[in-house]
Amino acid sequence: MSLSNLTRLLLLALIWGTSFMLMRIASPVYGPFLTTFGRASLGAFAIYLFARHRGIEFHWKKNAKTYLIIGLGNTAIPFSLFAWSALHIPSAYMATMNSLAPIFTAVFGFLILGERLSWLRISAFIMGLFGVAVLVGIGPVSVTPLVILGVLAGMGAAVNYGFAAIYTRMHAKEIPSLATAAGSQFAAALALLPFAFPAVPHAIAYGTIQAFISVLILGIVCTGIAYALFFHLISTEGASKAVTVTFLIPATASIWAWLLLNEPITPGIITGIMIVLLATAMSLGIFKLPASLKRTPTNS
Repeated sequence: MSLSNLTRLLLLALIWGTSFMLMRIASPVYGPFLTTFGRASLGAFAIYLFARHRGIEFHWKKNAKTYLIIGLGNTAIPFSLFAWSALHIPSAYMATMNSLAPIFTAVFGFLILGERLSWLRISAFIMGLFGVAVLVGIGPVSVTPLVILGVLAGMGAAVNYGFAAIYTRMHAKEIPSLATAAGSQFAAALALLPFAFPAVPHAIAYGTIQAFISVLILGIVCTGIAYALFFHLISTEGASKAVTVTFLIPATASIWAWLLLNEPITPGIITGIMIVLLATAMSLGIFKLPASLKRTPTNS
């Protein structure tokens, strides 16, 4: 990877790492749906302007269904789930759940495309769940029903990312990536509008400058600029290298939250994160099994 792209990768990790902290600030004020609507709307316009500058065509009518399904699976549902979980669990927990996305992508590849699941990926799935259990069990937050639900919401977000990745691979091959990004964000914003609108009076009455700035950064920087960086990395270095940003996000999220929200970084958090990241690395094929163990289970 070139030095300039390595710099972009690190910058992307720093940007996406802040998103969990920012949701912790915005969601208690605006609620999960309005926070997510603001993020998706601002992100959509930012990506749209960049895509139009690049001369990208969107073909809205032809691609409407694809934009909608990807928008729901990759933005509206997972962003809302994370925004809700931000009310109950620390940033490090959310970032760790986010790291499970490549594992669930492999699962949906098996369920939808019939791709074989190697023993390594099956082991990765089990190890990922174990890492989550370790994180919750010995982390700094008391295990309460709301904490468990917050963790499950974060895992649900990762499940949606996994489905959206496979659907995008199946149905958006002929659509420019920036068009898919902008179109899906617009679709997500439209889908979220009826859920976000009831929270507007509360936001007007009790909104804070910190929450407002958090949503601005979430939309323009963490979604708009971040997507531009990510797709640049994909186009120049390939998806396998671009996705390594997954391994950096839990650390950057934990550091940002520790610096700005006084969220602790404990041995339990570090242990849980390391187990989940090891599982993710296995799922992505970074670690290989010996040849004698490479048999794959049948689908029967």
